[in-house]
Amino acid sequence: MTDFWLYSALLMLAGMLAVIWPMWKLRSRSKADRTALNVALYEERVAELGNQLTAGEVTAEQHDSALEEAGKLLLEDTARADDQRQPLHRGGAWPLLLSAGALPLVVIALYLSWGNPAGVQLVREMADNPVPEDLDGYIDRMERITEIQPENGEVWYMLGRAYLSDQRPQESAEAFSASLQRLGERPEVLAQLAQARFFANGNQLDTDSVAALDRALELNPHEPTALGLLGIAAFESGEYAGAISYWERLLAGMPPGSEGARAIQGGIDRARQRMQETGAAATGTDKPAAEQLQVSVRVELADELAAEFGDDAVVFVSARDPQGPPMPLFAQRLNKAELPTEVVLDASDALMPGVKLQQGQVLQLSARISTTSDVMQASHAAQAVDITAGEEPQQPTVLRIDRAL
Repeated sequence: MTDFWLYSALLMLAGMLAVIWPMWKLRSRSKADRTALNVALYEERVAELGNQLTAGEVTAEQHDSALEEAGKLLLEDTARADDQRQPLHRGGAWPLLLSAGALPLVVIALYLSWGNPAGVQLVREMADNPVPEDLDGYIDRMERITEIQPENGEVWYMLGRAYLSDQRPQESAEAFSASLQRLGERPEVLAQLAQARFFANGNQLDTDSVAALDRALELNPHEPTALGLLGIAAFESGEYAGAISYWERLLAGMPPGSEGARAIQGGIDRARQRMQETGAAATGTDKPAAEQLQVSVRVELADELAAEFGDDAVVFVSARDPQGPPMPLFAQRLNKAELPTEVVLDASDALMPGVKLQQGQVLQLSARISTTSDVMQASHAAQAVDITAGEEPQQPTVLRIDRAL
């Protein structure tokens, strides 16, 4: 920053000289300019009288009299100019010098108020050292950027990732929350926020974390962090089938044979081994798959709406507790091209680890269709239907999407 202030001082000095020098020269020349003008007028008058005398237009006496009068006028004008300028020389330069001296103080004060010296220093530092030497240096740089640009959601996101790498989950969660406020609901930010809260809460998912993960998967069903975290939570709670389900979805989106894919496959293998050790069935429950509670649903789309949606429109089928929160307990995602179709909801469709269908449990079934992958942007839905698990009719419950939202 030394060269910055040096160049600034040179510029301010140049500004001071640009103000003082012309005014100073004008003041010093004003008297000489007035005297020179009077002398020039006098000489012009003398030449004119000489020409008139030569031409015989005036007599010698008239010539001498006019010449004497011109000399008197020259003396009077010079004396008058001196009298008029005399007050200007009494301390007249001090206000000008004081104003010039105050100029750099005013400029510096305005820059400190409106400028951004910290930003200038950071930009120069990043130009000299684009990549910090270690994680601490990276975190320090991101923290300084958030101070300079507090509304930059991307930087808050990067800072949250850095805090998480530095095993500071609580601060990481705060940074991701700040990023979420500025960037809006983005699946990767929601998933990272849930992950930070998971670690800060002793490797336990709380209600807010589950809601964030659910929303992340609604926006992006293949969000890797959300799938991985839900798999970990399910594994640690003993829900090995749920862990396998999440990790298999995650594995499907990874390059085959990559290091990450091998790690996920190792987790799946461990979950299957744990299932065998605990004597669980392949479904991960205490009952055979045929004895597990299921909810059968037939989803249809009204004929008059079929032309409004392309085959890639997304259909969300869900079941929730009608007396509980609005978040679904079980859900499946379909494409419009698959309709009409029958859907079976069971424990494998749970959105939270450990959630199972219970005998006599009352569920509210619903179906929505959206042109995007965001269920919150759904434009039409079916009439919600309440059923009781284990007491379903012989035929699947029909959800016909025909109502505009």
